[in-house]
Amino acid sequence: MTAPHHVFLHVPKTAGSSLRTVLSRQYGARHVLYVDLGAGDRRPMPEIGAQLRQVMATRPPVTLLTGHQFLGLHEALREPCLYFTMLRDPVERVLSEYFYAFSYPHHQQRAEILSGALTPMGFLTGRHGRGEAQAQQIAGRATRPLRDAALANLRDAIAVVGVAEDFDRSLLLMARRLGWGPPLYVARNVTRLDPAQEAARRQARAAAAAHRALFATDLALHEAARARLAADCAAEGPDFEAALAAFGRCQAALAEGAGDLVYERYEFRADDALPPWAAAVQASADHALLAAFLAAPPVAHPRPRNLLGRLDRVQDGTLHGWATDLLAAGPVTLRLVAEGAPLPAPWAATRAQLHRPDLAAAGIAGGFCAFRLKLPEGAAGRPGLRLVAEGTDLAIPDPDRLLG
Repeated sequence: MTAPHHVFLHVPKTAGSSLRTVLSRQYGARHVLYVDLGAGDRRPMPEIGAQLRQVMATRPPVTLLTGHQFLGLHEALREPCLYFTMLRDPVERVLSEYFYAFSYPHHQQRAEILSGALTPMGFLTGRHGRGEAQAQQIAGRATRPLRDAALANLRDAIAVVGVAEDFDRSLLLMARRLGWGPPLYVARNVTRLDPAQEAARRQARAAAAAHRALFATDLALHEAARARLAADCAAEGPDFEAALAAFGRCQAALAEGAGDLVYERYEFRADDALPPWAAAVQASADHALLAAFLAAPPVAHPRPRNLLGRLDRVQDGTLHGWATDLLAAGPVTLRLVAEGAPLPAPWAATRAQLHRPDLAAAGIAGGFCAFRLKLPEGAAGRPGLRLVAEGTDLAIPDPDRLLG
């Protein structure tokens, strides 16, 4: 199995500019490929993959792919990927996008917002609000309900999930799970507002409380992200909290004297440099503790999945298709479930390990990833029927809705 690509799924207005500076120092800006693969890009995955490989062949070795993209690069490249992402309270995220217009001259709605024609509540409740924006990115090209697909990917397909409200904790977990050095940073792209605009933002936050129901899907996803972050940090043991406290003291020292640097944008045009006073922080006992924690042997944790596959047809009561996990050495075991519960019948599970020449020609698992599964009696027509990888809620795509 080849080493996986690291892929940062950048959700807009989730402290991404600050995180970019860390990524530039961990991976090197010249080794980062920005992929702006939006939900509106409906090109076939093989076409996207071919274009990406062509671009990657002309550059220095790419060690990180990032951008405002949906989860799915492992499908396009047919190569293993380790995904990580940062989510945010969806109402706060949209209001942040609105008030960003006051400091960013290229904001698409800047003229409407500055003129007063587009109010904070108009932005929040109109087409700009998009109460499922984060779920759309995390779900990818799902063929099941959006919320279910996004929650399944959050749990089983993403290596590290953070939340912007707990940025330092999230960043430290990313560093621990992805093999980084100490992730020091100075905040960037902070929205600069005058007192009147700050007052308007406070009023907008108060008024927005009445509209949170519009963001039910993203709120559920954000809550799941918070719960997973807490569980993942707890799994690292008490040393994590000690390292987090040391990281916080390092960051407090770095923040002193940052001044207007926090308002500057950062793109991946060159490696970001920490300010001169960072040298004293890097020589401190806290930094040494942080570095030692990150260099310690990893603790065991559930591995993410890179599920590929498709339900091709139903013939004579038997399901035919293929499935493989790019992050696993062996074949995938599939289980037929309905509304989240395994069907209590024989033939409700199978291993995807049959040979198909077309899959071999496509370079997928040597061709040994096809399956046949006879539908149990009474299964046809049951609501929520789907084939999932064992131990997960990740369903193989059923684009023709053969299971209903």
